[in-house]
Amino acid sequence: MARESQGLQVLLIIFVMLAVILGVTTYLYNKRADEATKAAVAADAREKQAKQETADKQKECDVLKTFIGFPERSAEEIKKQFTEDMETYGNAKRLDTDADKANAGKPLFDPSTLYYSRLLAGMFKVIQDRSDELIRSRALVADLETRFKNREATKDDAIAALTAGYGKLDEQVKKIEGDFNSNQQATSDQNVALATKVADIKSRADKEKAAAAEDVTNAKKVVAARDKEIGDMAGEINRAARHEMDAPSGEITWVSLPNKLVWINRGRADALQRQTKFTVYSAESTNAAKAVKKGEVEVVKIEGDHSAQARILDDKLADPIMAGDKVFTPLWSPGQQNHFALTGIMNLDGDGRNQINIVRGLIEQSGGVVDCELDEQGKKQGQITADTRYVVVGDVPDKSSQEFMKNHGAILHDVDRYHVNIIKLPDFKQQMNYQKSSSVEHFGGATTSDVSRAANAAKKTPAPKAAATKSEDEGN
Repeated sequence: MARESQGLQVLLIIFVMLAVILGVTTYLYNKRADEATKAAVAADAREKQAKQETADKQKECDVLKTFIGFPERSAEEIKKQFTEDMETYGNAKRLDTDADKANAGKPLFDPSTLYYSRLLAGMFKVIQDRSDELIRSRALVADLETRFKNREATKDDAIAALTAGYGKLDEQVKKIEGDFNSNQQATSDQNVALATKVADIKSRADKEKAAAAEDVTNAKKVVAARDKEIGDMAGEINRAARHEMDAPSGEITWVSLPNKLVWINRGRADALQRQTKFTVYSAESTNAAKAVKKGEVEVVKIEGDHSAQARILDDKLADPIMAGDKVFTPLWSPGQQNHFALTGIMNLDGDGRNQINIVRGLIEQSGGVVDCELDEQGKKQGQITADTRYVVVGDVPDKSSQEFMKNHGAILHDVDRYHVNIIKLPDFKQQMNYQKSSSVEHFGGATTSDVSRAANAAKKTPAPKAAATKSEDEGN
């Protein structure tokens, strides 16, 4: 019994030891499991925080890329575009002007500060300086024209006075000759004296005529010199205007695609008129002649000094019109009316008809003024002046019409004299987005579609309130 009791005690001791060992190992395992779980939770939290910080940085990067106009380009592409832009626009040279000849040919901008914000500010200042110079040139031309007109009036009065004097002298000579003939029977002394007097009067008259002829010649030379001076000044104005000919006319500030409406940053203070049509180019465009067209809009409402509402006439689903896109038209410039001349056959549709009425209507609807033109009979209407900025040149008229050819040549001579910018008819059609008509022709030369296009801008498009439209866009 004692042995059996001793064996049981040994077994009990072994069991107790095993139970203690199991309890200790279980405790240690649970403790390590809890620590591993806490470490996993902490690691997950750090991972989420890191992802959030990465997303915030990416969002910030996307915002910055949008601000500089490259929302979908990579950093390498943006860097490459930045380098190209700085080489294209940052290396512009100063012009050889009277005010700054010492710096002519030097860079406009400091190479150490070439980045977008400084470049835009510098370009804006350059544009302002060019505008001030253009205003001064126009004022000088106006003063020269006034002085020329005054001189012309004085010259005409002088010539009229000389002509009247010649007439009186001629009457005196005739009267003296008549008296001389009637008194031929008088004494020889009287006849000699009278002949001498007649010869003296004729001599004085010839001298006065020669002097007057010299005065007229000198006056014509002065007039020609003044005329050349005015032409040269007009050329300087038009050469200065060429630098801004293809610059954007404005910018789209808001878009409502569901309502087919946009808002642009031009308005009442810019002398913008309803029915003015603009071609739309991308936000990066700086030269309308080289940019790719995105669509076309037409002004329907002037909302403020620098705000107007326009309807979308044409756009692309693959490249929709967006805020920041540039708008351009050759028929209108902010704050002023553009003056035009028209010459040649305005054969818009390629069917031989002279559609000058349609061309004139397109210009006037966009706020432009036609100073001079050849009508359908080839007669010259109006006159090119120093204010005339563009001439639209159509097809060469038929040589059989001598009057048409003569007047066409006279207009081209004035274009060269005043250095007016030339726009070929195909370029004018492209800039105005003119489409060939396919309607029934009526008597008088114009088609139903031609007339409807010329008056189409007068149709008003109902527009929702600006606040409601913008809220809808934000919802989308």
